[in-house]
Amino acid sequence: MAKVLPALAAALVLLAMCSSCRVRGDESATVTAALVSFLTTLAGDGDGGQTATRLGWNAAVDPCRRGNTTSLWGGTVTCFNSKSQYAGLIKTIDLRLLGLNGTVDAAQLCAAPAVRVVKVSGNALRGGLPAGVSACAGLTHLEVAGNRLSGSLPPSLAGLGQLQVLDVSGNSFSGEIPPGLSKLPNLVRFIANDNRFNGTIPGFNLGDERFQNFTVADNNLTGPIPKNAGRFGKGSFWPNAAGMCGEPFFGPCPASPSSEADGGNGDGNGHKKKTVPKIVMYLGYVLLGAAILGFVLYKVCSKKKRSKQMGRKPSKLGRGSRGVHDSSKLTTTTTTTSVSPSKSVYSLPTSGDHAAAAGAPSAPLVVLRRSGTASITSNAAAAAAKDLRFEDLLKSPAELLGRGRFGSSYKVVVPGGAALAVKRVKDGAVNEEEFRRRMERVGRAKHPAVLPPLAFYCAMQEKLVVYEFQSNGSLAKLLHGSIENSQGPLDWPARLHIASKVADGMAFMHAALRGDGVSSNSSSGEEAAADGPIAHGSLKASNVLFTAGMEPCISEYGVTTPPGSDVGGAAAAFPFRADVRAFGVLLLELLTGKVTSAQGDGAELARWVTSVIREEWTAEVFDRALLARVSGGTMAETRFALRHLWKAQVWSWWKPSNITTLFNGGGGAGDGSTEQRMVRLLQVAMRCVDVDASPGAAPPTMREVAGMVGAIRDEDDSRSVSFEV
Repeated sequence: MAKVLPALAAALVLLAMCSSCRVRGDESATVTAALVSFLTTLAGDGDGGQTATRLGWNAAVDPCRRGNTTSLWGGTVTCFNSKSQYAGLIKTIDLRLLGLNGTVDAAQLCAAPAVRVVKVSGNALRGGLPAGVSACAGLTHLEVAGNRLSGSLPPSLAGLGQLQVLDVSGNSFSGEIPPGLSKLPNLVRFIANDNRFNGTIPGFNLGDERFQNFTVADNNLTGPIPKNAGRFGKGSFWPNAAGMCGEPFFGPCPASPSSEADGGNGDGNGHKKKTVPKIVMYLGYVLLGAAILGFVLYKVCSKKKRSKQMGRKPSKLGRGSRGVHDSSKLTTTTTTTSVSPSKSVYSLPTSGDHAAAAGAPSAPLVVLRRSGTASITSNAAAAAAKDLRFEDLLKSPAELLGRGRFGSSYKVVVPGGAALAVKRVKDGAVNEEEFRRRMERVGRAKHPAVLPPLAFYCAMQEKLVVYEFQSNGSLAKLLHGSIENSQGPLDWPARLHIASKVADGMAFMHAALRGDGVSSNSSSGEEAAADGPIAHGSLKASNVLFTAGMEPCISEYGVTTPPGSDVGGAAAAFPFRADVRAFGVLLLELLTGKVTSAQGDGAELARWVTSVIREEWTAEVFDRALLARVSGGTMAETRFALRHLWKAQVWSWWKPSNITTLFNGGGGAGDGSTEQRMVRLLQVAMRCVDVDASPGAAPPTMREVAGMVGAIRDEDDSRSVSFEV
């Protein structure tokens, strides 16, 4: 009996140890510490890891437990299930839309031996994608879209043999796309649009039915497109630099001599037999070309001789047509003139259809505003547009400002030194006549907060809109720190002022361009669409510019046509509702300081704000730079006040039935604090994006939204005056 008891005790101890092993994860303390350090570096925290603490990443806590995919580190981490050989290890790291603005440390990330999925899209990450990411050998998904990453993609990415999804869109990556990526055996999605890649597209096997998504549009790529590209549509490859070729979207690529030489079957005699007919064929082409050239020279010389005899000079139209022909040959070049060395100078590109017709007389550049008629346009810009010709735009040096879903923007310095902004529109849904009528109507609507178009051009597939260039940049750059100034972060009065001005401008344009009673009398469907309601169509922070006096102004109004704008009846109000929703997203950007996805509609930002509010962390919604500048207490006191105020103010206060009360100065708001007004503006934003709206409640109009924002600003102004007194 004395021998049995110790043996039984040892067995119980061993059983207890095995049981603890089953519930505990297998990530070592070194791995957890490395991952917390990875998040701190990614967030750019200078406060010792506040982001990691907020998200629940704790190096002292094992993130995974065997048999459970839910992580003890919260929703940003998931674990392998119990059936996997990697049970107890981290599988997914999802850090999307968290406002992270640091850099990627691959060594710390790849310390996790089994991580498969890494998603950090929709942040503001800086720097490049390090070559060391190839050490994450089991990686299947790598998504870094919608950040500020730059530099070249590391060729070492080709070493990730398990990689299935690679999304690097919406960044500033440059250089060539690594050829080795086309050899990855499991790759099914490659998304690289809206970057600055150059060179040619590697030979991806797009014929493989497993390939689900492929896009390299809005770069500076050239050369042939991969075989079987027709599966993904032209929008996956265009726009890009001139020289893109290959069926079915572009012209045939010129055959190189080396490819022709390699086309033989290896038989020397057969090669000689094929070479002789080719030589004869090429010789025939040369002779035919010489004959055509001789005929053209004969005609030119004869015409000049007749002109001398009759004492006539070449007509202005001839010189103008020749200017269009010459300028259409200009391509993207890099120069070292007086422009900053870090920027590229371009000639304004033309569409393929227009370039083909360059020898024909071009359509005139329609001038909408002349000197003295525009409210915020300088006389110099108006005068420059008055005498401007389309040929002048093509021949003037142009700097690419940016690309978006609806086209590209350029800064053009025309003869005389005036700087203009030219928007090249790629909206195929609008024909020439409709576009012309839309621009004329937008040009007649004048408001101090709306940047007026100076002129436009519309012929074939080429649509250009000319504005005065605003050197103070956009709201997106001012909010997110890409503009060089000494003003520091925007304070609350400045953000409220911007919101109020933009709301007033949008409300005015909606009222002036609603098209009541006009479209019903139109003689055709095209006229009905042009005379119907005209919405902005693409309201976002990058389209809110600042004048010389740092006053906000809305740019590119009516340039694009949102879906649903060509229908009548109640559905015709859809474009205006889309503008209201876009304004709500703009308010969320002003309040949170977070960046929306470059190609998205702001839905992700709205969902994030909603999730934070429902967890009663309302203060975490607001931009830390904004909270730091709110007067009346420390940041901690401000956050406490905001959380308390949100609980106290219910959503029903903003129902349509109460909007009139707000317009009349009522509503029980009282002489609130700055925190109260911030919460009220957040409620306006959420009402605009239709979050938690009452069933059957109509969304607010832009006039109603402008009234709500104006009431908040009036109260803020009155409180500021009372404090000064």
